[in-house]
Amino acid sequence: MPKLRYKEHEKKERKHSRHDKHRSKHKKEKPYKPPTLYEEEGGWEPPSSSHKQQGDDEAAWRAHLFDAMIDDEGQDPFYTSYQQPTPSDTMTEEEYRQHIVNGMYRRTHAEDIAAEEKRQAQKEKKQQEKEKIKLEQERRHAEQIRLQQVYNQLKNINNSKADYAKKWKKLEEDLGMIYKKDIPWPIVGKTFSLDSVRSFVVGSLTDNSEIKKNDQKKKRKEY
Repeated sequence: MPKLRYKEHEKKERKHSRHDKHRSKHKKEKPYKPPTLYEEEGGWEPPSSSHKQQGDDEAAWRAHLFDAMIDDEGQDPFYTSYQQPTPSDTMTEEEYRQHIVNGMYRRTHAEDIAAEEKRQAQKEKKQQEKEKIKLEQERRHAEQIRLQQVYNQLKNINNSKADYAKKWKKLEEDLGMIYKKDIPWPIVGKTFSLDSVRSFVVGSLTDNSEIKKNDQKKKRKEY
């Protein structure tokens, strides 16, 4: 009996060994997975309401910042930043520093600068009005001088015509010897020329019409 038990025990051990070998083969067939340095861990996720509140706060902050940029720039910040060339591209370091200082001064003294610009604009407006009045006075003075010259010329023409008529009347009454120098000529002045004859014949008509036009202009201005 002891020998039979030994054989049965030996059979059981062989059976277990074969089973263990079979299990080990199945274990070796599994894919190899390398170890990782950091294992993935699930963190804390805030509730959806907190995400929404944070997004609203950030949007409000951005809107406030955008409004502040508009107030500082005084116009569309996109146009100021991207459409216009930046001063630093064309300035030296000292010029750019002075540009920044001037910009800060203008922002901190905006009211004083606006008042000064208003005073300067009023001063320039008064200066322009003075220049306009001065030009108008000069124009009137030049017109008076021209009319005076026309009047003097017309007076000379009338005197020449009166002298011409007087001399011919004297020749008609004098029955004596007539010399060449005594014959009157239709000229203005004492020099015989085409201009003096033209002035005698047509000058008075032109000057009279011009004087009449000027008188009509004055009357219209008075009314």
